[in-house]
Amino acid sequence: MKRVATSRNVSALLLVVFLLFLAACGNQAADSGGGDGAAESGTDVEAQVITVAHQQPDSHPVHISFTEKLKPMIEENSNGQLRVEIYGGGQLGGERDVMEQTQAGQIHITHLSPILGTIYEPVNLTDLPYLFRDFDHVDQVLDGELGREILDGMAAETGLRGMAFIDNGFRQITNSSREINSLEDVRGLSLRVPEAPISIANLEALGANVTTIAYNELYSALQQGVVDGQENAYTTAASGKFYEVQDYVAETNHMYGQNIILSNDKWFTELSPELQEVVTEAVRETARYHNELHRGQEEENKQLLVDNGMILTTPDLTEFREASEVVYQSFYQENPELEELVEEIRQLGQ
Repeated sequence: MKRVATSRNVSALLLVVFLLFLAACGNQAADSGGGDGAAESGTDVEAQVITVAHQQPDSHPVHISFTEKLKPMIEENSNGQLRVEIYGGGQLGGERDVMEQTQAGQIHITHLSPILGTIYEPVNLTDLPYLFRDFDHVDQVLDGELGREILDGMAAETGLRGMAFIDNGFRQITNSSREINSLEDVRGLSLRVPEAPISIANLEALGANVTTIAYNELYSALQQGVVDGQENAYTTAASGKFYEVQDYVAETNHMYGQNIILSNDKWFTELSPELQEVVTEAVRETARYHNELHRGQEEENKQLLVDNGMILTTPDLTEFREASEVVYQSFYQENPELEELVEEIRQLGQ
């Protein structure tokens, strides 16, 4: 009997310990719950996801700089508060689609070509033909007061915050019909240009039949003969593998192509000041790194086109420049207040 009593006492004691253990587990679960996204430590919150979109393939400096600079800098310097998801290669649509999604806040950060000029006219100034002499001239203007004025004025008109200019390079003409050795050889060619006002005017002034096609549809349009050719920097032509569907490239340098890294302004302004600084610094470093890559690849990509069978010509550009003057006259008629500024920029390039 004594042994049985002892056994019962032990069993009771074990039951009490078990119940206390369950109670402790329940209290711990309640303390760590809360439904506010907090982690077990009670200090970390769930990261905000930043959607970043662009049009370029993985080999392009845009994708490389976004993945090697923008994403890691934002994630690391925000201490995990921000997480970046990048959708490249036009996964979220063409440039106009992406522009509108960014205005709506569905995309947080992207870069846009001069298509931006359809909703924000000041960027059209930088697309004028033969405006810039070289990259030093570009930097002198866009890294200065004018560039800052263009970026700063964007948000109020578009809902997009201009953050940094990046190179899209000096543009060349490719086609599958004939060599271009003179202005006459351009006349009558059907050429794709972006949906950008000055880009359209530039190529029309050179005598081309212009068609606007979204960049993510360009390769197939060239392949199917929808257009004879297109105009882009060497790096874009190389990364887009246009040498597979184009036979000729002419070094016309008819305009410098800028892109702008921008964000949804409402999203940006709702970030804490500390996170705004994190994003701003990441974008600046991304732009610097992008331009370093882009400019460093120009000669290499030019040679890549030739090595893959394209015939390169270097026409005398005197008549190209003369034909382009009509674009300036039209621009001055529509923007008389900008004529003095444009002429000042041109003088800097002399």
